[in-house]
Amino acid sequence: MNSSTKQNTAVLIAMLEHKKLKYKIEEQTEERAHIRISFTGEDLPLTLHIILRADKQIATVFSVLPFHMQKEKIADAALAVAAANFGLIDGSFDLNPETGEIRFRLTSCYKSAVLSEELFSYLMFVSAETVDRYNDRFQSLNDGKMTLREFLSADAADEGRA
Repeated sequence: MNSSTKQNTAVLIAMLEHKKLKYKIEEQTEERAHIRISFTGEDLPLTLHIILRADKQIATVFSVLPFHMQKEKIADAALAVAAANFGLIDGSFDLNPETGEIRFRLTSCYKSAVLSEELFSYLMFVSAETVDRYNDRFQSLNDGKMTLREFLSADAADEGRA
């Protein structure tokens, strides 16, 4: 693991310790570090994965939603993902049209630099807040409890408050 990746991993772990968050180190090799953090959101539980890659010198936070979109809902999900992404400042949702998986992803480069605890905290909490804001909507769309129009209206209502 190059020195920037080692230092950034140490800063990330220090931030998690300072915030008294429970985490698990899934992997820590020369090539990458992978740390998993689980939260209880307002509605659905969520898990954040933070991966530091030495080869690209990037830190990525991602969260896979705990359900897959049904095949007949993929087209609506694609429009919902596009609408959600349109209003986001940092990060984006990705939809795998083959499997129906939706994940949120936020990446930051640390090329030859050490990120601060504050930046790691920002990456983590923005990701958690964004996933928590949208995961129940995506699930309601998937379950037929919300139409695409209602999903888009809920997003427009959020933009009006921002």
